[in-house]
Amino acid sequence: MKILNIAGCLAAATMMLTACGDNSGWKLDGTLANAEDGKTIYVEGSVLNNWNVLDSIKPDSDGAFSYTADEAAAQPSVYRLRYNGRYIYFPVDSTETVTVTADAGHFDTGYTIAGNIYARSFVTVDSLLASSIAAKGPAATLADANLKHALSKIINQDTTCLVSYYIIGKFVDGKPLYDLTNREDVRILANAANNFARLRPNDQRAKELEQRWINARRLMGNTPVKQVQMDAQISTRPQADLTRYDSRGVKHDFDKLVQNGKVTVLNFTRYDGEASQANTVALTEVYNRYKDRGVQIYQIAYDPDELSWKRSAANMPWIAVWNAPTDNIEALVAYNVDPINGTPVSFVFNRQGELVKRVSDPTTLESIIAPLL
Repeated sequence: MKILNIAGCLAAATMMLTACGDNSGWKLDGTLANAEDGKTIYVEGSVLNNWNVLDSIKPDSDGAFSYTADEAAAQPSVYRLRYNGRYIYFPVDSTETVTVTADAGHFDTGYTIAGNIYARSFVTVDSLLASSIAAKGPAATLADANLKHALSKIINQDTTCLVSYYIIGKFVDGKPLYDLTNREDVRILANAANNFARLRPNDQRAKELEQRWINARRLMGNTPVKQVQMDAQISTRPQADLTRYDSRGVKHDFDKLVQNGKVTVLNFTRYDGEASQANTVALTEVYNRYKDRGVQIYQIAYDPDELSWKRSAANMPWIAVWNAPTDNIEALVAYNVDPINGTPVSFVFNRQGELVKRVSDPTTLESIIAPLL
């Protein structure tokens, strides 16, 4: 099987680390079963678009090996182990200890990683890729729609940014997994770029991914492309249960509502938030003007006080339901909603139930909705 590679573009602003010093940095503890005598494991980090060797290690008789960096990782970054021409990529954040367990016979497919919040996602991503390659081969994996759908779901729900960055940088058989001349692949790239732009705007990788998205749009030229907006953040409707109850105790199912042939505005808000009034005014204008032309609004509020929410929701002319802030948090995460500050955000769906755009400025709703009617 061909090895999985990640692009040199996985460069982060990491410092050159070595195995000597005051041992104040992050640590790697590993076990390599069935290691060949004399074979070396290399620890590598990415700097200036290249992979640099940080240290070389020979496992001891029982396969154990370790590495300690001089300093903490300046930011969450990707490193890798190289053994006999194969690679294991692993995430590092600050000063934690990352553990890697592998077998020399299938070094790049049969391993585990633990030690931080990114590790499980890294293993999941690599497992999905390895399964597709084993079943279909490298060429078919590059066009595997099911694989990319699964990876897209991970990107949509990624609050770490690093996992999205890792996915976008994946190579299979020396070719990038995401083709910048493919419309759907470009949409996924836009999602990853938005993760960084929203959550880590000062990270240089945010600018890098945004520039890659811009370059991809240029490569598309005049090819018809569904509008790939940097504000969209998610390309398809997340698999999140949005069935909720309104202030009268009536149950509403968003999955059914969005498929009834109307243009749907899914709005997340907190009535007690500073921007709530402006959000309500904008929604009211859109609703009054377009409700008879096929526009509907499904508003989910996540106020901490249910009684206060009920008083406000009773005045709304559209479907207004409540999401308890301590329950169903998965839905808020899936839609990249800020549960702390309560900043309103809307998602516009066309008559076919397809997500068109994420809207953070409610005054622009009309300009987005009108062309869909």
